[in-house]
Formats: sequence, structure tokens, C-alpha cells
Amino acid sequence: MIKVGSDILFQEPICDTRRLRRSVVTAASSETISVQFVAEPFEFELEQEVLFYFNGKREFLQQVGRVSEVLPAEEGDESGAITFSLTPIGDPISAESRQNYRVSTMAASLEANFGPEQGVSVQDLSSTGFAVVAAQPYDLGQSVDVQIRHEDEECGGVAVVQSVREFGPGRIRYGMRALEGDPSTGTFLATLQRISLAVQREQLQRA
Repeated sequence: MIKVGSDILFQEPICDTRRLRRSVVTAASSETISVQFVAEPFEFELEQEVLFYFNGKREFLQQVGRVSEVLPAEEGDESGAITFSLTPIGDPISAESRQNYRVSTMAASLEANFGPEQGVSVQDLSSTGFAVVAAQPYDLGQSVDVQIRHEDEECGGVAVVQSVREFGPGRIRYGMRALEGDPSTGTFLATLQRISLAVQREQLQRA
């Protein structure tokens, strides 16, 4: 069950590209969850079905929910946050299915500049995304500037945090996906694919 205080990402209901906004769970039971958006909320309506994402025990999950209640902020609440109650529909499923093989890069000692951090460890990558272990906190759905270099190949662009897993102080694993709609995404993805293939070739040569 989703716990109070957990982050949930909602996908904008009517949109050609995937836009996500973060909310925080304020109440939860086996039948309903209540959330408040961190910033401006989507314009959800009663009985509307919406798609949301959250961290499960072992992976990033997605589920459909039906908006069952919309409550305005209580009098005196300076935040003015609207509370949305949702009834989950069906069981959650993995949101981490990948169309492309993701190769481990730990043996290749691949590093990246990740937001303000330099030289963070790249754990794996594919032609659509990658994972890093960084020291600073980033939120689900947050966009991060990144540059990855492997020998003569270098790529940079904007990626979105899809999953977060803490291993200890200063060691947080982030699953990332290239941001859809960003002008640099095409070149970014193409170079990621070349780096991924190069690392796979190196691994085969060592095998």
C-alpha cells in the first residue's frame, strides 16, 4: 500500500507528450489515497480516470485511479492546496519495461556530469535512458542536465528522474529517461545508443 508522505507522479490526462507533475500522499487506505500537488495541480474532475506513478518495493510502478473527491483548501490554510482523493483501479504494474536492452557499465567505470555534480558513477545505460549513483537529492519527475562521455563519444541533454533508491548517506541511485520534447533529445539518444553498443562490444571482447 502507498504510504502517507510518499511521492506520486501524475501524467497530464490529455497531452500528446508525457508531462508529469509531483504530488504528496496526505492520507492512504486500502481503498483510497488522498494527494496534494507540490506545485500547480492538473485540472482533475470527479470520476475522471488518471494515470499515476510511484516507487514500489523493488521497482517503479504505474496504476490507474478514479478521482472520487476534490476538496478545496481549508479556511486558514496558507498553502491553498487542493486535495484529490482517488480510488485505485486494478493492480499496479511495472513502469520500467524497456524496449531496449540496458547494459551494465560498472565494469567500464563510466562517469557523468549530473546536474551540479561531476564524475558520478553511471551504473547502466541503453539508447533511451541510464542509471547513476549520485550524492545530492533529486525528486521524482525532476529534470536534470546530464553529460556522459565514453572515449571519443560525448553526449548531453536533459533527463527525467523515473526512480529513486537510497543505498546510504551520499549514495542514491536514480533511474533516468531522456526528456521527451527536448530539442536535444534526438542527438542525445543516438549517442547513448552508440555508447551502449561500444560498452557491449568491450564486454564481449573481455568474455
